Amino acid sequence: MVYAVAVTGSRGAGRPRNPLPEPSQTLTARVRRLIDMAHGGRVRDSSMLTGVPYPTLNDLYIGRSINPNLATLDALSAPYDIDASWFLCAEEPDRQPRTCRIVFLPPNPLAEVKRRTLREIQIPFSAWPMYEVFTELEERLKAMPADATRPIVAEASGDALPFRLATFLFQPLLAAEKTGWNDVFPVSEGDEKLDAETMARWTGTLIALGDMWKVSLTGFLSAPK
Repeated sequence: MVYAVAVTGSRGAGRPRNPLPEPSQTLTARVRRLIDMAHGGRVRDSSMLTGVPYPTLNDLYIGRSINPNLATLDALSAPYDIDASWFLCAEEPDRQPRTCRIVFLPPNPLAEVKRRTLREIQIPFSAWPMYEVFTELEERLKAMPADATRPIVAEASGDALPFRLATFLFQPLLAAEKTGWNDVFPVSEGDEKLDAETMARWTGTLIALGDMWKVSLTGFLSAPK
C-alpha cells in the first residue's frame, strides 16, 4: 500500500503527559471520550477546532474542572454534531460524534467506466494538519473574488469550491494512483467502517500530506486576511 505513516513527535503535542485516573464524573468521561475518538487524545487540536481555550479544555479533559458554562459546552459540542446535554446527563444514550470532514474527489481512473463516480474521502480531525490546511484555505478562498484570477478554485462556488480544493490538495495521491496503484485511497464496502489499522495508516498519510502543504503554502496561509 502507498500509505506514508510519518507521524512526528509534534503529533503528541497537547496530549496529557501522565496516565489519568478513571473519570468519576459523567462530564469528564464524555469530554475525554470525545477528544480521544476525534483527536487521538490531543486536547490542543480539539481546542483549535472548537475555539475553547486550551487551558479550559485541558482542565475538563483531566477532570480538574467539572462545572463549565453553557457557552463552553455549546462550543465543544457544535463541530462534533452532538448535543451539549450529552456531556452532563448520564441517562443520555451514548453517541457517535462526528470525527471527520467528508470531501469529494474525482473518480478512480483505473476503475471500470460504470463505477467511475465521485468518491467520498474522509479527512479525520485526528489528521489535524490536513484538516487545518483544508479549512484555512477554504475560508481564505471564499473571501476572495470568484473570478479566473483566484488561485486553485477560480470561479467555483457552492459544492464545486471544496471539490476543486480537495482535488488540488490530494493531487500527490491522485498522481500516485494514476501510476497504477489502485489502493492509494482506503475504501470500505457498503456501510462498513474502515478497520482501525487502515484508518491509522490513512491518518498518518494525511498528517504527512498536511505537513507538506503547511510548509509549501506558508506564504499564502500566513498572509493577512
